[in-house]
Amino acid sequence: MSQKPDFHLIKTLINHAYDIDCRLKTAADSQKSEIAAVRQTADNFYKERLKFTLEGLNVDILAQGKQGIRVSHLRNAGINNIYQLSQMSYSQIEAIEGIGAQGAKKIHETTRQIVDNTKKNLSVRINVDSPHKSDDDLIHALYVLIIHDSLRAVMKDLFKEHHNSLLQMISDAKSATSGMKWFFASKSKKETALNAVAELNNYIEYNFGNQSNYHIYISADTADITECRVHFRENSAAYYSTLEKYCKHLDTSEKPQTGLSAELLSEIEAQHLDLKHMKATLRSYQTFGAKYAVHQKRTLLGDEMGLGKTIQAIAVMAALKAEGKHHFMVVCPASVLINWCREIEKHSHLTVTKIHGADEESLYYWRSNGDVAVTTYESISRFNLPELFSFDMLVVDEAHYVKNPEAQRTEAMMKLLAKTEGVLYMSGTPLVNRVDEMCFLVNCLQPEIAERLEKVKNISTSEQFRQELAPVYLRRVREDVLKELPDLIEKEQWCVLGETEKSIYRDAVASGNLMAIRQVSWQTDNLNDSSKAMRLYEICEDAKEQGRKIIVFSFFRNTLEKVHQLLGDRCLETISGDISPAKRQEIVDAFNAAEPGAVLVSQVQAGGTGLNIQAASVVVFCEPQLTPAIENQAISRAYRMGQTRDVLVHRLLADDTIDERMLEILSKKQTEFDNFADESVIGDTQLEAQNSQESSWITKMVKEEQQRLLSQ
Repeated sequence: MSQKPDFHLIKTLINHAYDIDCRLKTAADSQKSEIAAVRQTADNFYKERLKFTLEGLNVDILAQGKQGIRVSHLRNAGINNIYQLSQMSYSQIEAIEGIGAQGAKKIHETTRQIVDNTKKNLSVRINVDSPHKSDDDLIHALYVLIIHDSLRAVMKDLFKEHHNSLLQMISDAKSATSGMKWFFASKSKKETALNAVAELNNYIEYNFGNQSNYHIYISADTADITECRVHFRENSAAYYSTLEKYCKHLDTSEKPQTGLSAELLSEIEAQHLDLKHMKATLRSYQTFGAKYAVHQKRTLLGDEMGLGKTIQAIAVMAALKAEGKHHFMVVCPASVLINWCREIEKHSHLTVTKIHGADEESLYYWRSNGDVAVTTYESISRFNLPELFSFDMLVVDEAHYVKNPEAQRTEAMMKLLAKTEGVLYMSGTPLVNRVDEMCFLVNCLQPEIAERLEKVKNISTSEQFRQELAPVYLRRVREDVLKELPDLIEKEQWCVLGETEKSIYRDAVASGNLMAIRQVSWQTDNLNDSSKAMRLYEICEDAKEQGRKIIVFSFFRNTLEKVHQLLGDRCLETISGDISPAKRQEIVDAFNAAEPGAVLVSQVQAGGTGLNIQAASVVVFCEPQLTPAIENQAISRAYRMGQTRDVLVHRLLADDTIDERMLEILSKKQTEFDNFADESVIGDTQLEAQNSQESSWITKMVKEEQQRLLSQ
């Protein structure tokens, strides 16, 4: 017979198995306590922010209302800020020497008004760069809830799958848990017990080991705060959405004005929205936008750039699929085709069919299989759809592209509009003051509203016009819906190479010259052949419409010369490494004084440090940089203290090129830096040394790209 087993280790193993089974069973029930933890930490976070803000308000503010309040008496009593007053009752204020009943009443009422106004305008932005304890506590509580919420259904399935097996193995292994049981067990029971112990150990390791969903779930509770901060940086939208979802009592902001009647507003808010096909959590204003589109059926969503029109459109399609509908189409500029495909896959469980050009095979596949077809304005004129074929939702991105009724793409769009009941036009460009263009777009969606607009467009006030538009046009700006402003919004702008670009790119890769390879798309003689140039032009046009200024960064002077050629007089003189600091400042001063739409063009090494350019709120990188630090420093020129607008960062990336591999490496390096730098004050220096030892990754990356293209 084999030697006596280690009863203590076997007991520990069985207890571990019981613990796994229990955690799987109770996973769904833990949400309530996790939500309570988020609410408690959010309350603490909010109270600390409010206290800090009120402490910064000097009692002298009471004298600004010219109510005859004698602030000096408060100071004599040691009261210097509004927070101290907010903690005092009327009788305590009245007891201060020299105040009196009348003065106490004025002070008490004015203090309450100041506190109420402060609450309404208080930012709930989590500070992850120099966090307080309340920031970290809230981040950790949200991290646990978000990770657990993403895995609760998985845990439920794991329980169903493994519960009986675990209990059976535990039962068989019990003979090996004590000397007494072992002594009286038969030979066959001992063999069964030892086999069960081995099987249980392997079973747990295979199904619940360090790489499993179960391990991810349970490790969330004890996650290091550095890991939580990194996750927050990468998923901040999910954190704020979750915070808003469960802590509505903290949101004292007023709802943005929609112009809708009370009756219609109530109907839209009551609209059921089943988002089981979504991976992302929506903000409350995004939920309203999705409900609005579903309820109104044919609408124009005009939210300002950065508010997530794309995710609202995806939510609409996901909700319609939950209702049993199954065919949806997105029409967008070719420059954002890849973006749309990636966003749908990232934020939903919907499948995507990309249709570019005269691709009859993909069009037929979508007709047969459903979900989302993503195509371009140029492609739809080539569509050959059966006369009786209809689909459930048409999403039209950058809808102002079809504002001209005489254009070929508008005619092609009108044919698609006739094949679907649901239509969502999208445009971040303000349209409300372009009456004729707006009337045409509205006529495509809801002709009866367009007819009313035509009758009143020349005699109504702008407010009346907006009210007439309200049932078909919804527009929100960031300042109205996001209290955590300012924010940093980073967008990956994936561009599809044309044949000319592909040919030049293949030659660059064959040469093995990394500098030439990195300039993918910027080496065309005709900029109309450059997909990155065309996307940059669109970004700059959008920024000008929104009253923004732009910084364009590139490592390469040749690329910046192409940017000047593309954008012309709106560009200021290039900031490069060979101009003096004084000249650099002159250029920045001229940029600060320029009109919206102005573009500052800079080599990333020259303009990435030492300049304050808060006048810009759009940053564009023409290619990925070699280290995250270079990009972070460049972004910090605009995204710094004194910036009053959210900063939009666009990275121009070419699909199916070395840009993809560089982005993966940079993301990994950024995570490594975040983990390391938070641990040590010399983290930056040590990481730089570590990176220098990895310089071979560049050579390796080029060789891999050469091999990839050869294999195609």
